[in-house]
Amino acid sequence: MKEFGNSLLLVTHVAVRDGPNGPRIDDQTAAGISQWCRYFDNVTYCGIADQSTASSSTTTWVDIAAVKGAERCNLLAFPRAYRLGRMMKEIRQVRAALRQMIGSHHHLCFTIGGLIGDWPAIAALEAIRQKRRYAAWIDRVEPAIIRNKLQGGASLPKRIAAAVLLPTMERYTQHLLRSSTSALLQGRDTFDHYARWARDPHCTYDTHTHVSDQVTSETLVCKKSRVEAGSPLRVLYVGRAAAMKGPSDWLNVLERMDQIGVPIQATWIGDGPELAQMRARVAASTLSKSVHLPGFEGDRSVLLGEMQRSDLLLYCHKTPESPRCLVEALVSGCPIVGYDSAYPRGLVESRGGGIFTQQDDVGALVDTLVALHRTRPKLSSLISAAAASGELYNEDAVYAHRALLMSRA
Repeated sequence: MKEFGNSLLLVTHVAVRDGPNGPRIDDQTAAGISQWCRYFDNVTYCGIADQSTASSSTTTWVDIAAVKGAERCNLLAFPRAYRLGRMMKEIRQVRAALRQMIGSHHHLCFTIGGLIGDWPAIAALEAIRQKRRYAAWIDRVEPAIIRNKLQGGASLPKRIAAAVLLPTMERYTQHLLRSSTSALLQGRDTFDHYARWARDPHCTYDTHTHVSDQVTSETLVCKKSRVEAGSPLRVLYVGRAAAMKGPSDWLNVLERMDQIGVPIQATWIGDGPELAQMRARVAASTLSKSVHLPGFEGDRSVLLGEMQRSDLLLYCHKTPESPRCLVEALVSGCPIVGYDSAYPRGLVESRGGGIFTQQDDVGALVDTLVALHRTRPKLSSLISAAAASGELYNEDAVYAHRALLMSRA
């Protein structure tokens, strides 16, 4: 094999915007690029061009020039082509560019995530053609996400298209995994679904918290003392107000808690298509004084502070994914309570800090919260266990792990 030095090519679905000072990416991607630049001499990071000029209330944009280590990173954007006609128009030029980049980089990693407009998958096909080793990175079980969206009243043509495309997408992904040198499968749900098709599968995690973000012993003592004194439960969720996050179930749980007479203070931090509906529902109910929906908060220190002050993070996720908020909650000494799946179970399997109920069973979640309210020593112990699990996850550790796997490809 040719020697290109310690260079890394990453092809992703991350949005890249033009800004007044050059290309821009979201703050979490910026943190990731800074990490890759620690482990590789040169990094070429390819995303998807975002032509929108509207400001996003869910994204904090960062100039690539301001990213630590960016002098060793070349940030590129391929055309957005998630419709078949647009993809066919662009594919020849994109594949030619990928052909050249694959031939001039030592390590290759592609974040595969679909079928139409999936340039990372096209990059994998080109790497196979060139007989190059590569790492396949998958964040979530995409077919399950698509099926969940279709349940929300999709049109007949969209349902028919999905019925045709989903099996093809799965076979396509399986082929790319079988041809990969290693597979970076984020979270246990993703790992359990895809590992069988990869030659060298690894369960990975993603977080941008640091060792310095770990909840302090003093904060834990104060929180546990307040909990054991019988104060109203402080319940939190951080994430998009979107159907796949289960906001309706979340409010259903809180309504039943209110009807039972359990004192509670709950906050959902995040913007999204369901936020207006959530606010209207709360305003029209008895929850108006106990449930707060402030919207988006981009300051990570504020979010971690809210988690450290909360007694538990209540989630009602409808699809198998790897939400970062669960990791951040554990780092903050905030137990995770919600619907069972492999991802949250895997996060706490060694040290504890979570309680999980059957998917879509609102009544079971209510029973769990009532039991924690009535058995405060158990909740206090759960808080300690959550903090212990949180010690396992920090940005330096998870990126060092992934960089090692990429360097083998």
